[in-house]
Amino acid sequence: MWSVVPRAGVLATLVAALAAAVSVGAGVVLDRAQERELTQALDRKVSAVAAAVVHETGRYVDTLRTVAAAAGAFEPLTAGNFAQAVEPLRHMGLAGATSIAFMVPAQDGDVDRVQALWRQRGVPDLTLTPAGPGPGHIFSIFSEAFDGTTAGAVGIDVTQAETPARALWEARRSGGVTVSDTYLLIRDRGLPEDQRQKSFVLTAPVYGAPGSPRASDPAGVRPFLGWVLMGLRGQDFIAAAVRRTTQDTADVTLTAPDADGAPAVVAAVRAHSDRRRTEHRTADVAVAQARWRLRISVVAADLPGAGPFPAAMSTAGLGLGGLLAALTFVLGTRQARADALVVAATARLRRTEAEAREHADLLTAVVDSVSDGVGVVDERGRFLLHNPAARALLGVEDSQTGAESWQEHYGIFRVDGTTPFPSGELPLARALAGEPSEQVPMVIRNAANPDGIVITVSARPLHRGAGRPGAVAVFHDVTARAAAERAIAEANAAMREELTLREAAEAGLRAARDELAAERAYLRQVLDALDVAVVTCDAGGLVVHTNRAARAAIPGVDADAGVPLTVAETSRRVRLAHPDGTPFTERDLPLLVALRGGRVDGVEAHATYADGHHHVVMMHARPLRDREGRIAGAVASSYTITALRQREAELTAFAGIVAHDLRSPLTAIGGFTEYVRDSLADGGPGHEHRQEREVLDRTLATTARMRRLIDDLLGYAAARDAVLDARDLDLRAVVDDVVTERLAALAADPTSPPPQIFVGALPSVHADPALLRQLLDNLIGNALKYTPPGQPARVDVCATPQDDGWVRVDVADRGIGIPEGQHDAIFTGFHRAHRTAGYAGTGLGLAICQRVVERHGGTITASDNPGGGARLSFTLPVARSARHTRSRVPSDRPFE
Repeated sequence: MWSVVPRAGVLATLVAALAAAVSVGAGVVLDRAQERELTQALDRKVSAVAAAVVHETGRYVDTLRTVAAAAGAFEPLTAGNFAQAVEPLRHMGLAGATSIAFMVPAQDGDVDRVQALWRQRGVPDLTLTPAGPGPGHIFSIFSEAFDGTTAGAVGIDVTQAETPARALWEARRSGGVTVSDTYLLIRDRGLPEDQRQKSFVLTAPVYGAPGSPRASDPAGVRPFLGWVLMGLRGQDFIAAAVRRTTQDTADVTLTAPDADGAPAVVAAVRAHSDRRRTEHRTADVAVAQARWRLRISVVAADLPGAGPFPAAMSTAGLGLGGLLAALTFVLGTRQARADALVVAATARLRRTEAEAREHADLLTAVVDSVSDGVGVVDERGRFLLHNPAARALLGVEDSQTGAESWQEHYGIFRVDGTTPFPSGELPLARALAGEPSEQVPMVIRNAANPDGIVITVSARPLHRGAGRPGAVAVFHDVTARAAAERAIAEANAAMREELTLREAAEAGLRAARDELAAERAYLRQVLDALDVAVVTCDAGGLVVHTNRAARAAIPGVDADAGVPLTVAETSRRVRLAHPDGTPFTERDLPLLVALRGGRVDGVEAHATYADGHHHVVMMHARPLRDREGRIAGAVASSYTITALRQREAELTAFAGIVAHDLRSPLTAIGGFTEYVRDSLADGGPGHEHRQEREVLDRTLATTARMRRLIDDLLGYAAARDAVLDARDLDLRAVVDDVVTERLAALAADPTSPPPQIFVGALPSVHADPALLRQLLDNLIGNALKYTPPGQPARVDVCATPQDDGWVRVDVADRGIGIPEGQHDAIFTGFHRAHRTAGYAGTGLGLAICQRVVERHGGTITASDNPGGGARLSFTLPVARSARHTRSRVPSDRPFE
C-alpha cells in the first residue's frame, strides 16, 4: 500500500508547482498591469501640470508681446501713450507681476540727448544716471507698478544688474520675448528663509512702425526703439495655477537656472499629505527662450489603480494550489489507503475546506479593499460580486438582474451627462456577448450622486473554463481627471479665443496704422506741393512736421531725419526781426503764440538765413485742438513777400518823387487860377463872366483834390520809409489835439451838425509823434466823414490794456459802416469801400494807418460796431516808463 505514496507525492508536488507557477505568473501580470496604470496616471499628472505651466507662462509672454507691439505703434511714444497701453494689464489678474517698464539704450556720448528727448515726451523730471563708463547703457524711461509695493523707478541704468541686463541684450539679439535667470530681490534678502522667493524678468524688444526708419537704421528696416520689461515673483507667479491642476495631490517644484547657472527654485507647491512620496517624475517646460525643470512627487497609493490586489491574488492562488495538491495526493493513493485513511482524509478535507473558505474570505477581503470598483455577473446578468468600492461608485446598494435594466436602475449616462447610455453598449453587456472593452467613459447620476460622477469601465468575459460563464468589470473614478481635462480644455479654448481676439485687435491696429500712414503720406504730398512753408509742433513745443518749402528754407529742420528740434531751437537757425529791426523774442514766435491759444494773422518779419540771404516773410499761425478742445499743438505758415516789398518800395519812391515834383507846378496852377477868378469877380455882379467863374471853381476844386492825393502819397511813402523816432507820448494829448483841429474845421461849415466825440481813459504809449498823429487824424477823420448826410457824427475813442506791455486802441463810429467782405480789403492801397457813395478820398488813408501800426510792431483790424457803424482797432506798445508801474490816466469824459 505504501508503494503508491511516492507516486502520489510526486503527482501532488507537480500539481502544487504548476498551481504556484500559475499564481505567481498571474500576480506578476497583474503587478505589471498595475505598474503601467500607475505610470500612466503619473504621466498624465505630469502632462497636466506641464500644460498648466506652459499655458500660464505663455499668457504672460503673449501679453508682453502685445504691449511691445502697441508701444511701437505710437508715433512718437510718450508717457501718456505708454500708460494707456499698459492700463488693461491691471485687470488681467497677472499673478506675481510687480511692474512693467520701458527701457532705451544709450551710448556714453548720447546720455544728455536721450535725456532731453524723453523729457520732452512726458517725463520732465527725468534724470539718467549711468552706472559707470562703458560702451552701452540701458535706462528705464517709463515704469508702472502693479503690486502696490514696487516703486516705479525711472532713470536708473539697468546694466548695473547683470541678470536683467543679459536678458535685455538677448531679447534684442533674438528679436523675441526673453526670460532672465532667477535672482533674489534686494528687498527679499532680509526676509526669513521660508518667506523668500526667487524673481525673474520677461522682456521684449520694441520696434517702430515700418516705413519710418530712424537715421541710424537702414532704409526699410523697422527701427529698434527699446524694450518693455516685466518683473515677476516666481512663487506668486505660478503657484496658484499649479495648485489648481494638482488638486493638492502632489508635490510640484519648478526650477530654473540662477545667475550662476545653478538650479534655483522658482516655485514650490506641497500637498497636505504627510505620507512618504514614493513616485517621482521630471519634465522640461519651455518658458520663452529658456527651459525650466518640473519635478512632481506623489504617494503611489494615492494614484488611481494602486493597491495590494496582485499580491493578494498570488497568495490566494498559492492557497488554492496547495489545496489541489493535497487533493491530488489523496486521490492518488490506492483504494486500500483510501479505505484505511478515510477518516483521516475526511478530517483533512474538512480542514482543507476551512482553509479554502479562509482563502476565499481572504480573496473577498482583498477584492473589497481594492479602491477601484469590481463587479462580477453570471451569464444571465445576475451580480455575483459587488465590492464596496463598486457600490460606493454606483451609489445603489441592491443589484439589478438583466442588462436591459441597468441604465435606469443605476443612472448611467453618456459623458454629456444627459443622454442615457444604451443598454446594449454597456461594457458588461458587451462582455457577456464575448466582446471586451477598455476604459469606456460614462456618468453615474442618481439619488446618491445628484451632481454625477465620471467613471471609466473595463470589462472582460468569463468563459466556462474559468468555472462558470459571465463577465467581470472594473470601475475607476475619473471625476477629478475629467474636471482637470475640462479645465484644460476650457483654458485652451479661452486661450484660443484670446489669441483670436488679440489677432483681430492687432489686425485692426495694423489696418488703422496703415490707413493713418496712407493719409499722412497723402497730406505730406499735398503740403510739399505748396510753395508756402508749413511747420507744425506738438503741445510741448517740439517740431513734428515740416513741408518741402520749410525744409528748404530752414536748414536741419526735417523732423523725420533725426532727433526733432524745439520751436525755440528752430528759430535760432533763422534770425527773425520786426520791420523796424527789433529782433523777435521767443514769446513773439508765431508757433508759441498759437500754443498759448492766440492767433497770428499777417505778421511781417525780416528773416536772415544761415547762408546770409535776407527775405521779407508774411507769417500766420493757429492753435490745433483735440476733441475735448485742449490745445494739442500748433501750425504756422509763411511765404516770401520780398519781391512784393521791393516793388512797393520802388513804387513808393516813384510816388514820392512824382508827388514832390508835382507840388510846385500844382501850387502855381492853383495860385494863377485864384488870381484869374478874383480878377473876374472884381468886374461886378454881371452875368457875362459867370461861366468862366464856374470853370475856374471846378479847376480849383480839382487842384485841391490833386493836392490831397499828393499829400496822401507823400504820407504813404513817409509811413514806410521815414526814420522811426519812437518816444514815450501822452496818447490823450495827441488825441485831444487831433480832435480840436477837426472840430475847428467842421465849425466853418454851418450846414454840418456838430459831432459828438467821446474820449475814454488813454495811457501813454511809445511811438513816433508825427506818425502817431497821422494815424489818429486818418482814423478820426474817417469816423467823422463817413456819416449819413444830416446826422451828427458820433465817435468813441477808448483803450484796453493787453498782455506783455501792449495797449489796444478802438476808434468806433455810428456811420455808414463797412460793406460785407471788405473788412480786410480797406487796408489795401487805393481801395475805397464807398467809391460810388459820394464821399471824397484817395483810398490811401487806411493803407497809411496799417503801415504806421506795423512800423510800431502792432496790428490793425476793422470790424462792425455793435449797434451800427464801424470799429477800427490797433495795438501800440505801452510807454517804457509805465511798463513796470501803474501810471495815472485821465478819467473818461466827452470831448467838448
